[in-house]
Amino acid sequence: MMAMKLIALAVFLGVYLLIMLGLRELTVASLAGVAILLLVGILDPRGMWGHVDFDVIALLMGTMVVVEALNDVGFFRWIALHVANVTKCDPLKMFLLFVAVSLALDAFTGDAIVVFLTMVATIMEVSDLLDVDPRPFVLGLLFTVNIHVSTPMSDLPPLIIAAGGGFTFPEYFSNVWLPCYASIAALLVTFIYMNRGVFLGMKPKYVRMPVSPSEVIRDRKLFYFSTGVFSAMVVGFIVGPPLGFSYGSVALIAAAVLLIIGGGKIGPLIREVDWESIISVMCLSILVGGLEQTGLIEDIAAFLASRIGGGTPLGITVILWLSSLVSAMIANIPYTIAMVSVLKTMEAQGVHTYPLWWALVMGTGLGGNGTIVATYTNIVVVNEVSKRGYRIDPRAFARMGMMFVLLTTAITNVILLAMFS
Repeated sequence: MMAMKLIALAVFLGVYLLIMLGLRELTVASLAGVAILLLVGILDPRGMWGHVDFDVIALLMGTMVVVEALNDVGFFRWIALHVANVTKCDPLKMFLLFVAVSLALDAFTGDAIVVFLTMVATIMEVSDLLDVDPRPFVLGLLFTVNIHVSTPMSDLPPLIIAAGGGFTFPEYFSNVWLPCYASIAALLVTFIYMNRGVFLGMKPKYVRMPVSPSEVIRDRKLFYFSTGVFSAMVVGFIVGPPLGFSYGSVALIAAAVLLIIGGGKIGPLIREVDWESIISVMCLSILVGGLEQTGLIEDIAAFLASRIGGGTPLGITVILWLSSLVSAMIANIPYTIAMVSVLKTMEAQGVHTYPLWWALVMGTGLGGNGTIVATYTNIVVVNEVSKRGYRIDPRAFARMGMMFVLLTTAITNVILLAMFS
């Protein structure tokens, strides 16, 4: 049995190492890990699917289809152009409104990369027209939205944690909103102060964009229909669970309505779904299932319970800082899936873990600002900006990012201790 534990652990750490060093993509590394566990007999070909939460998969698929539809009809560019006009192209006001709009969209889309890429592309377009440097806008937006975990749909780790803990939307939001928005407020104040010369020194060429928001809408009826479906999906996330509809079922219903009624008028939405992310989540869940089957997760849970005592001040602090620092260095999805399994096992052993779930949520979110490689969104956005001629130095990113990680984690630590003391 010990040999199987060591093999399962070695495979999991090997997958992590391949991802961290950039030797293999997440999908390839996780698939290889599952194949090894199947070959050595740790995983059963039939039983391994029991480790996958298919409601999470359904939610990812559904929201990706809806977000791609909104992108196709010009929804995000339409909003961004309105933001510039409402603020009369004032750099600081425009930045703050871009942040507010992005936070609102991020709360319910579940696909941060698509939202980010569209918003960044629009910011670049707006910046070119106004003849201003887009990097302060892009970095400020990235740092802020990275730590926005106020709803289960705001990013993949919150979604995995909410599903694993069985938390409803109101319960999740009521426990996370205070540390989340306090951290965002502190980050924004610090970022604006550090870049005050940039924001105050910019002199835009226009006070109103020369491109009308209506010009980016190619089909007005389809635009209103898609935004209506998106709004209905948001309402469904809130009222659906008490009525017996899971998050995944709500997202799939919204996607089905769009695909059936939108038909060929909306782009090839199914092909635009990020299938690599979905396959990666499934494979990583199965890999963690291998750790469970060998009893390794139970051993880790027992060790943590004996050292931190569950939802104690020490436990909250350890889980928060461990999650934040690990997530600052490497992709947080494998860590999140493993820790969800650990916390569920600790609960089964009779340990009080409720506060630890929220420490895990906040830690995995806050750590995303640490380095460019901490999240896929960071990598994609920085590469996209660099392609357009605006280089972002990884070392400068890490210096500023790690400062924000330490600042926001410290603030969150105090708030969580006050909430659960």
